[in-house]
Amino acid sequence: MRLRWVLLISSLLVAFLIGVSLYARQLSKRLLEQQLNIVRFYASALRYAAQAPDECLMDFFWEYVYPTGQGGSRILIVPLVLTNDRGKVLSHNLQDLRLSPKGQHIQDFLPYLGGDTTEFVPITITFAANRTLKIYYGEPLILRQIRWMPVISSGLIVVAGLIWIGFIYTAHRYRQDKLWVGLARETAHQLGTPLSGLVGSIELLRDFPELLHKLLPRMEDDLQRLSEIADRFSKIGTEPRLRTQDLVPILEEVVRYFERRVPRQVQLRFVAPSQAILLPLNSTLIRWAIENLLRNSLDALPPEGGMIVLRVQLRKGEAWIDVEDTGKGILPTQWEEIFRPGFTTKGHGWGIGLALARRVVEEYHGGEIFVAQSALGRGTTIRIKLPLTRRLSPWRRIRGALIQRFRGLLRLLRR
Repeated sequence: MRLRWVLLISSLLVAFLIGVSLYARQLSKRLLEQQLNIVRFYASALRYAAQAPDECLMDFFWEYVYPTGQGGSRILIVPLVLTNDRGKVLSHNLQDLRLSPKGQHIQDFLPYLGGDTTEFVPITITFAANRTLKIYYGEPLILRQIRWMPVISSGLIVVAGLIWIGFIYTAHRYRQDKLWVGLARETAHQLGTPLSGLVGSIELLRDFPELLHKLLPRMEDDLQRLSEIADRFSKIGTEPRLRTQDLVPILEEVVRYFERRVPRQVQLRFVAPSQAILLPLNSTLIRWAIENLLRNSLDALPPEGGMIVLRVQLRKGEAWIDVEDTGKGILPTQWEEIFRPGFTTKGHGWGIGLALARRVVEEYHGGEIFVAQSALGRGTTIRIKLPLTRRLSPWRRIRGALIQRFRGLLRLLRR
């Protein structure tokens, strides 16, 4: 994961936690004001009850308001203790809050109220004969829980974020390791053929110098191939230069290269429109991508051979390149997997060819590459879509990746 994405996600996380904390603080403040108003109402009700005749009090008052051990606390979530003028506890609602203080004096109850008597000043109720009652109260327990909620949420989010980052980092390292191993093996594989040709030509020249005029063109071809391979790998990891040119001759050159190398039982066809297809591209990388697709199609054919068709056409303002084969096909669950580094169904494969093709098409040319259709035992069609104008914005890349994931999910659901 790139550093800017980590910073962006971290900034969003911090902003979210700050927002949750401010909201929880505002909510607890409003809830506390509401509960303090209820405490004042409770005190006024007790003051009225102490002076009013019994017939003026309704039954609900005795059940919900009057300070007994069972009642007088159901309308409150504020921890509240009612005492006489000597500090003896007459009633409280701490049992409703699952608190169990011991003792009968207010000093035994103050630690359970969770509030400072300076901040939560006790309310004095005066009635006949200068007798008084006092209501001691504190901060509601639920407010403490609300204040802790952002902290707990932050901790959970941080832990989940760390696990997620660790998973992404591990997966990224795994893919990078697969990519580097695959690149190393692919490099050795591609260099092996022209180097073997050069070594063989040199050995022949040592024994038969008169063959120089016959071997020289072959050696030049091998050197040209080595130069092209070096050029390809030098472009991986850097932004290539795109130049507007005709796509059809580039594909024709790739087909001619493969026609000299495919077995006789394999038919290779190239279908192209009569007009030119001009678009910005890097010919070296596009040739490499198409070669990888053709090589995969060739490996997918049965021993008795088959057919490979390279088709290019203009559709909807894009150049569509289809590589069709009559090979063994691909399982629907593997349509997306085959483009990931290290994934291969071949015993001798390294899982790098299609991953490189996707990088060339999507990241360097702003196009798309995907499995258009495939059936087991009937063949596969891999499609490349290249825009006729340069579209390499980050949003284009992100949108293309999301479209590919969504398309793969739909295909799985349809099957």
